[in-house]
Amino acid sequence: LRPGLSHRRPAISLTQLAFFAVKHPPSIRAPIRKRACRLRESLSVMETLDSKQKATLQEYQSVVNANDINASIQILNDCKWNLQNAINTAFELQGAPSKGPSSAPLQASSQPATSSSTVNTGSSGNQGGGFRGSNPPPGNPEQWAPINTLLASGLSFMGPIAHRVLPHWAAESQNVAPPAFARKLKDKYPDLPNFYEGTYRDACRQARSQNRSLFVYIHSPQHEDTEEFISQSLTNELVRQTLDNNFVCWAGSVTQTDAYKLCQKLRVEGYPCVAMVNPYREGSRIPVPIHEGLFPPEQMVNWLHEVKVKYEADLAEAKRRNVEVKQNTQLREIQDMEYVQALELDRKREEEERQKKELEKIAAMEEEEKKLEEKKKREQEKKEREEREKLRLERRKKAMEDEPNPGPGVVQVAIRLPDGQQIKRRFREEDKFEVLFNIIETYDLRTPHGDKIEKWVMRSRYPRKKWDDPDMLLKDAKMGRSALFFVQEDM
Repeated sequence: LRPGLSHRRPAISLTQLAFFAVKHPPSIRAPIRKRACRLRESLSVMETLDSKQKATLQEYQSVVNANDINASIQILNDCKWNLQNAINTAFELQGAPSKGPSSAPLQASSQPATSSSTVNTGSSGNQGGGFRGSNPPPGNPEQWAPINTLLASGLSFMGPIAHRVLPHWAAESQNVAPPAFARKLKDKYPDLPNFYEGTYRDACRQARSQNRSLFVYIHSPQHEDTEEFISQSLTNELVRQTLDNNFVCWAGSVTQTDAYKLCQKLRVEGYPCVAMVNPYREGSRIPVPIHEGLFPPEQMVNWLHEVKVKYEADLAEAKRRNVEVKQNTQLREIQDMEYVQALELDRKREEEERQKKELEKIAAMEEEEKKLEEKKKREQEKKEREEREKLRLERRKKAMEDEPNPGPGVVQVAIRLPDGQQIKRRFREEDKFEVLFNIIETYDLRTPHGDKIEKWVMRSRYPRKKWDDPDMLLKDAKMGRSALFFVQEDM
């Protein structure tokens, strides 16, 4: 079951294997029967699994490099076939120290994979083959050589099953990343096409970006036809130019997880293998053009042109869709930008309206406060006028009540107001001009046009004089028994 080699070998049944074991001594016969029983149990257990469980088992064994199928199924059953939990459990058990016979199945199932196969036909590593991780049988190793060869041939009938179900036990211990493998292959064969240095997924993305088909080469370092295929086909000048000018090329080794999973997906059964993948449909189940074995350069070039013509319509349609998607994306971006701009304009408009309403509200509040202040002011002025009017009436009443009778020491005074009114009253000579001023204040002084007079002054014509001293006595004015005064607005 070595990877990279075809599994087409003569099949031998378990019955024949058991019959062969009968002819040998018990020391040799017991291990053979034990191995045959294990193989029979593994096959019976595999038949009870459905396709989903087989895929889970395969993925689990490829990750943890487990060879013991029964131990792997037991761990998966304990984890209820949860792949992630089973992998974590296996790694935890691998890190735990061995504590007796209970840890033996796990140690046998978690041996790291090497470049040798699970069932060996030669003397690579495990002299005489058998399941990896089992103890070597007793006796002389030379006695086991023909038996191991027959055992490997007898297990060849499991090839089609093991190729798709059993894990990839023969991965190289020097497993390198795809970019490093591409550079390593290019260094060894400088005339190879330009292989993309990256993973298979990255190569598909690169092919989509260039709108080209993806040429895949699966390298099997252990296959006997690999060197001839590379030297005669891949390094051919016409093949290299055809690949470099029309395709994106990717190479992977079957000893790597990336390429091995691709082999399982493409159902590769022979090597060397080349395939042409449509990068836009690499995840679909549509069969892809594939060639296994040697490939003469002329036939390979014709095959490449045929595949190119076959994929031209898909690539043109994909290119059209890409352009349409790009245009739709640009249109959507423009629409999104216009929508954002419209939202921003609406936001600014709403903000302006909100600010305007706030300003109007503030202005209305200020106007209302102003009206209230004016109203209070008017009410205060009205109250003050009423108080002044009341005080003036009281003064006039008091002044009228104190008017003396005609006689000696009494002066007849006439006062003409600005609006034409005239005040006539008698005063004593010992009265001060303050008494006259108080009587004038009791009147509502206005101009001939009806305007209120705030400041006034009292004058006389003979003598022409301004009288503004409230403490001056009337007799000191020396105006005789009668006097005439005029009240004017003080400009």
